[in-house]
Amino acid sequence: MNPILVVNNDSSLLAEMTTVLRDGGYFHLAASSGEQALTMASGYDFSLVILDLKLADMDGDELYEKLLKSESHYTLPVVALVDSLDAEEVEVVNRLLPQGQVTLLSKPPKKEWLDDLFARYGEKKG
Repeated sequence: MNPILVVNNDSSLLAEMTTVLRDGGYFHLAASSGEQALTMASGYDFSLVILDLKLADMDGDELYEKLLKSESHYTLPVVALVDSLDAEEVEVVNRLLPQGQVTLLSKPPKKEWLDDLFARYGEKKG
């Protein structure tokens, strides 16, 4: 089974997305930092990663690159959560786009958007 990985240092937003995943019965992992996500990622191929562009310990593009390198045989769709696309976020997006299949969602993401993403990419627990 390939889980969905959600990475966000905003605990309320992370809890909200995790609730939608849990209520939908989707296999997932949640992390509040880039390092925690990398530790949890060992041994998994993810069907999707939803990440914050600006984590406390690393930018989203750096985390995404490390995830891809840890499992170099697969492509990993990514949804990047953005606040206002200020200059810093634009820089991260510009570094992230050439690395793979990227979708941008504004924060906080609407439940309907999450439901659609999870239905498209997620695997339900048996």
